[in-house]
Amino acid sequence: MVIRVLTAAVASALLAGCVSVGPNYQAPPAQPVVLQGAAAPVFTTTSPVASWWAQFDDPVLEQLVHDALGDNLDLRIAMARVREARAVFVEQRLDQLPHVTAGGSYDRRKQPDLTAGGERVFGETYQLGFDAGWELDLFGRQRRAAEAARADLGAEQDNLADAQVTVAAEVARNYFELRGTQKRIDVAQRTLVNLRDTQRLTEARWELGAGSELDVQSSRARLKAIEADIPLLEVAEVQSRHRLAVLLGQRPDALDALLAPREVPPYAKALPLGDTTDLLRQRADVRVAERRLAAATARVGVATADLFPRISLSGFVGFLSGDASGLVNGNNKAWSVTPSISWAAFDFGTVKARLRASKAQADGAAAEYEKAVLLALEDTENALTRYAKQQARLGIVAEQAQAARRAEQLAQIRYREGSEDFLTLLDAQRTQLAADDALAAAESTVNVSVVGVYKALGGWGQQQDATPPALAGTMR
Repeated sequence: MVIRVLTAAVASALLAGCVSVGPNYQAPPAQPVVLQGAAAPVFTTTSPVASWWAQFDDPVLEQLVHDALGDNLDLRIAMARVREARAVFVEQRLDQLPHVTAGGSYDRRKQPDLTAGGERVFGETYQLGFDAGWELDLFGRQRRAAEAARADLGAEQDNLADAQVTVAAEVARNYFELRGTQKRIDVAQRTLVNLRDTQRLTEARWELGAGSELDVQSSRARLKAIEADIPLLEVAEVQSRHRLAVLLGQRPDALDALLAPREVPPYAKALPLGDTTDLLRQRADVRVAERRLAAATARVGVATADLFPRISLSGFVGFLSGDASGLVNGNNKAWSVTPSISWAAFDFGTVKARLRASKAQADGAAAEYEKAVLLALEDTENALTRYAKQQARLGIVAEQAQAARRAEQLAQIRYREGSEDFLTLLDAQRTQLAADDALAAAESTVNVSVVGVYKALGGWGQQQDATPPALAGTMR
């Protein structure tokens, strides 16, 4: 009898390696991408450097990004989710193997003994040994569950990669916005110096009878308007510094010394894009959607397997005795093998409802993948167009600022000579300030647009070897 049971178990185990019900997943083909915006003359097909932020030749930026990739709290959360998903996958994979536990028990009771005429008999039982249980995966339920867990693990790993790209891009974006704000503050402060000189000149001319109170008050109003704008810019500067500190996992005021004002020129070279035809593989968010689709497809197999019987084996090997002193005696050896079968024979309605739900989830995951692809293409085309147009705008704004500065110089000279009225000078100064402020903002926007391009390309050039060790181990 024992031989027949063991033979059946081995045969079932062999069958378990051959059948997995449910659909076999096939990844959607990643079609080559042709980006219209990449044809603009401001782009080249050469590959970026190992880490795209290094192209700015800014040691402060490089330090900020490196520190953020090591200490950012969102990345720590993503790393924890990867470890969790890996543990779940290992658990699901081990569920395909027999589970063996060691245990012991002691039973003491007094109860009627029917063989002795109902007399109450005292008894003790000692048990020590190993229990084993194994669900024979005849229809691949456990294998499909492990397949889904593996896909979930891949999705979390890609989520971590996407988080790295996002953190690096957020650090760079906030950094360039900070530098742009600092430059706008500097422009406003330099303008104040000129306006104060003009204010003194206007008051002197009025005292000498060559001017009017209207000129004095107009000059004073313009001066106060600039003074009122500076606090708003300073608020924006402080907010950017605080945001960068938090992105680096530090207290808001931790980076004040590092982020002292410094000149950051706009990116003025052709932007290297590398091979953009493989965009859909570069984008971690698209890879996440594909892994979610794989997991949902595998869970259809799990639900399908519930339509079929489950066969399990349980057993015991050890010692059984009524006397603790002789428990491990050879005569007290004991074993048992218990095959069992369960089947939702009268509960198919529930099982089929779960199957329909899992198929609907797979259909939703497929739609999510298609959506992720379209959003990736939209994001990238928009980023390329934005950069190209911002570069073109920067050239125009630079010419405008140069002309406005020259016009202000001429108006200043003519006003001092008395050949031009004060309103002409005031208008020239107002135009110059607006042009210089627009130039500072345009330079910052160009650099931010570079960040947007590389983020849209999935962090092109954000290579594994540039990732801090704490993250590199999690990505494997």
